[in-house]
Amino acid sequence: MALNPLWDLFFGLAFCGKLAWYYAEKPSEHGVSRLRQSLFTLGIVLALILLVGPVAHAAINTFWIHMVQHVALMMLISPLIVLGSPIRIALGSHFPIVRTLISALANNPLIRQLFRPQVGFGLFLAILILTHFSPLANAGMVNANVHCFELILFLIGGFIYYLPVMEGNPTPFHVPYSFRVGSLFAMMLPETMTGFFLYSGNKLLHDIPQGTTAMAGMNDQHRGGSIMWAMGMLIDTIWIVLAARDWFNNERELAELEDEA
Repeated sequence: MALNPLWDLFFGLAFCGKLAWYYAEKPSEHGVSRLRQSLFTLGIVLALILLVGPVAHAAINTFWIHMVQHVALMMLISPLIVLGSPIRIALGSHFPIVRTLISALANNPLIRQLFRPQVGFGLFLAILILTHFSPLANAGMVNANVHCFELILFLIGGFIYYLPVMEGNPTPFHVPYSFRVGSLFAMMLPETMTGFFLYSGNKLLHDIPQGTTAMAGMNDQHRGGSIMWAMGMLIDTIWIVLAARDWFNNERELAELEDEA
């Protein structure tokens, strides 16, 4: 199975275009710190590495590379992009067409509901399960177009989930800091258990490339599971600590305001 080079072009243009737009907006003028700008750039660069070129083509036939894409897109790249405050920038965009589009989306009642933290959690969880323990999981390993559709799902699902639980962007609903930390902690369980089941299972959950032995396919699956298990725990811990720090800082600011009053 081979990846159509048009997918390289699609992802390359999409992410390079997003990066060009981001810096054309002059993020500092929107109150976005240099650190947040660097995190956004890191997210885009990682996405390009994983979705354009050799890694993307290797992932079609190698499960553990496929899993690196999954973990990075859902759990690392999506929150890095969120931390870059793209919604804050878009709402105050220097380009009228961007302001008009983002305002229309922000005022759409259906779109707004997607950014309820409970909805984002459920959507993220559904994508996680369907792309690893359903016919969609196998389809992604035997059909390159389905595989790329999954990658898009990871990015969209991750963005929707992380937007209301991380600082840096205006959101349609207030989310208490306690809920943010609890949500991130709760999501660690299905993420790491998915990796554990892939690692410890003794049955292939997907078809393997022609000419690959069952033993090699099982080793590949176990390697992919171990990557998700370990990377998931490490990355989730970082976001939990970050959310807890934001909670602590908010409580300290509230206490200082009370003292001043």
